[in-house]
Amino acid sequence: MLTELLALLPRMIRQSGDSDEAREQAAFAAWIVAAGSHVRRVTRPVRLERKTLIVAVADSTWRTQLSQMRGAFLFKLNSLLGNPLVTSLEFVVNPGVIVSEVQPPQPVQFIAPEQQALPLREQADRIEDPEIRAVYLRAAGKCLERRAR
Repeated sequence: MLTELLALLPRMIRQSGDSDEAREQAAFAAWIVAAGSHVRRVTRPVRLERKTLIVAVADSTWRTQLSQMRGAFLFKLNSLLGNPLVTSLEFVVNPGVIVSEVQPPQPVQFIAPEQQALPLREQADRIEDPEIRAVYLRAAGKCLERRAR
């Protein structure tokens, strides 16, 4: 199921008019998967600036370790995105933005029409990881919102 949802990322970006917001949300979703559960706990994608994904890390040790794995992360990210949307990774030490896994995810509100949002909500409910589910819903909501305009 997760693989099927990730396969939708390139199409969502195209259908959003290749907007900066859609590319950023897609990169965030791809990071969550590429990073894996252990790294995901100590990192948080912050923003996509041009083609550089800026990722907050818990401390300088993590920054050093992840910097050494930069190439592997870039390959995995762009494979998931189906496009070279991210050409550089920048790791910044900022433990304040890293959300603890014990915090409940923020609810996602759809602005798009309910008839379009309902199938997405049903698909999203099948995603076990609450963080990936929230990123998926934000990206889908942005796409639907743009399409509704």
